[in-house]
Amino acid sequence: MSDNTLSIIAVLKAKEGQQENLKSALQALIAPTRQEEGCLDYALFQLQETPDVFYMRESWKGQEALDAHIALPHFQAFVQQMDALLAEPLQLVRLNAVEP
Repeated sequence: MSDNTLSIIAVLKAKEGQQENLKSALQALIAPTRQEEGCLDYALFQLQETPDVFYMRESWKGQEALDAHIALPHFQAFVQQMDALLAEPLQLVRLNAVEP
């Protein structure tokens, strides 16, 4: 990965009764996002011990690529659903690669 690579984990917790709806909404983001030019990795995980919590592992070719993603219609459609689906605000955890 280049020095410009931006790696993040998005943490999303479903409102009570919205777990499957949140999962479906997140799954709908995967295919179009992976086709974006600036996307290096976009993978969805559901916690085993806490199945109402999802992690989206993302890597981008820099902040500009992430900004472009956020502005696209498929992500904006998800943003419109967030209040109904999320128990708490979306959390973005920025990561730094640690390599030998």
